[in-house]
Amino acid sequence: MAFARRDLRLRYVQTQLGWLWAVAQPLILIATLTLVLGRVFGLPAEGLRQFGLNLAVALPGWIWFQFTVSQGAMSLVANQALVSKAAFNRTALPNSKAIVGFADFLVGSAVVALGLVLMQEAQALALLRLPLVIAYTALASLGWAYALASVSVRRRDFLAVLPVLLQALFFISPIALPSANFAPVGWGIFYWLNPAVAMADGFRWAWLGWDVWQPAHAISAASGILGFVFGLLALRWGSRRLNEFL
Repeated sequence: MAFARRDLRLRYVQTQLGWLWAVAQPLILIATLTLVLGRVFGLPAEGLRQFGLNLAVALPGWIWFQFTVSQGAMSLVANQALVSKAAFNRTALPNSKAIVGFADFLVGSAVVALGLVLMQEAQALALLRLPLVIAYTALASLGWAYALASVSVRRRDFLAVLPVLLQALFFISPIALPSANFAPVGWGIFYWLNPAVAMADGFRWAWLGWDVWQPAHAISAASGILGFVFGLLALRWGSRRLNEFL
């Protein structure tokens, strides 16, 4: 928690808007993508409304996921002086990034909740469903952060290409629209191995109560949970030799 408190204090230091950036970021993305893609596809007013809903409920979770993975992956390298000299659980550094990202997620989710109330789309059961999806998002993102943090200590090229990979993942994940009905065979299996598929559709189910589930969602959910286990083991195993590479 000490690392998280430090990162939270430094998150918006010397910015004019401070925590308002946590509100501005998803709003700007939602407005931009809705207007641009809506014009590209020629969506009518009701289509724009549905597109905006799809995007709005999934985007805060994606921003949290992306932040945790990107910042968690570089957390060991960025704190190499501390890591090489002090004895502590190495998962604390990626965990602190997840906590900081979760704070932004809460702010963004409050904006989503307000918007759903104004649009008369809010559901009381969302309060019961959201914790499940939030827990899954935390596990899935931390699994990637742990694994990439361990790898990036040895192969720092990963940190250079990671932003590009995450941007590509955004476009092949169902962030703006519900998941495609790909059969989990052949190339389709790679789509369902993406943990962000279960995450994005999970937030649609949690916020809006939409029946978005397909049997293949179990593959995506399992990949996120197993990824957490693998990432945790990778970081713990790699921690034994971190000082050789820092």
